[in-house]
Amino acid sequence: MRKNYGDWPAKSIYRRTFLLAASAALASAQVSRADEPNETSLSQRAEKKGLSFGTQVNSGPLFSLKPYHDAVLRDASMIVPENEMKWRPTQPTERQSNYFNADRIARFAEDNALLLRGHTAVWHQNPPVWTKDIITSDEGQTVVLDHARELIGHFRGRVMEWDVVNEAIAPEDGMPDNLRNWPPYNKGGIDFIADCFHAAREADPKANLYYNDYSVYYQSQGRRRDAILSFLEKLKSRGAPIDGFGIQSHLIANAEFDENVYRRFLSQVADLGLKIRATELDVSDVRLGPDIDLRDAIVAAHTKLYLDVLFDEPAVIGLVTWGMTDRFSWLHEGWPRKDRLTQRCLPLDENFAKKPMWYAIAEAFDRAPSR
Repeated sequence: MRKNYGDWPAKSIYRRTFLLAASAALASAQVSRADEPNETSLSQRAEKKGLSFGTQVNSGPLFSLKPYHDAVLRDASMIVPENEMKWRPTQPTERQSNYFNADRIARFAEDNALLLRGHTAVWHQNPPVWTKDIITSDEGQTVVLDHARELIGHFRGRVMEWDVVNEAIAPEDGMPDNLRNWPPYNKGGIDFIADCFHAAREADPKANLYYNDYSVYYQSQGRRRDAILSFLEKLKSRGAPIDGFGIQSHLIANAEFDENVYRRFLSQVADLGLKIRATELDVSDVRLGPDIDLRDAIVAAHTKLYLDVLFDEPAVIGLVTWGMTDRFSWLHEGWPRKDRLTQRCLPLDENFAKKPMWYAIAEAFDRAPSR
């Protein structure tokens, strides 16, 4: 998950957005009328097309708030922990792992026949405090690889898909191969990242292994698209056992989206033989006015436009939203609205009622080509 949206283009509301918003509102009403009698879930709609729908969960509300628990079970066939599998929570003390909350979520998935994604083994933002000096030393790569093996091995056979490496590309850092300026990458380069995937494959031979990254959707992000494509090509050329690319999909309502540019990028990723999953979908309304109906309509329109392009690519296998309800979203603290209103960024509102975004996702699944 990325918490910096400074590279997104600011774009005023323009005529096409209003037309899309109006059509999205109409589509939402149509899907609502057709859906209410039998309450067809998002996961059921996805499965009809050979896709899957999942959501991020947090152990706090999952085990203490029944409406949240029920919403997850109603709509999702896959879950991914928000923080519970990251390095800092699972190994707060040197060489002593604590999987209590992560194991609770894994058991919840098993008990309810849900698929489980692992997030994330290697991420520059989340090493525990005790690794601070080690990461910068000659032992930095070793401690990262040991952690990846330990984490993935602990969940062997229970996690179907791992974000092995998260957000390794940062062209703005000016490092070789556009890698992020982080000591293990500086010392080992792409060969080290390939080693991370080999360690993951050794730890769980049957899990699908993903590279996960952000900001490849909008017109202004061409430099990142090119850098990530080059990185994936080099990773493949080094024999890394990578199965897929996770596109985070932290969108911004009313940003300038070029369908043809994004279609071409998805096709280029698919040509590398990789599966594609949208892994962290939400839609920030931070640049919209306060009117709830208009915000909801524009968010739904942007969601639908994005998903229609995404699902047209045969290599895409599913969608995960970064939460189900506006009550719990990292955006409220990570990128708050200036008026301090709650962002309406997820499929359900704060009271767990379906919003136009839910119906936009439903219609996108209904219209998606079958796999």
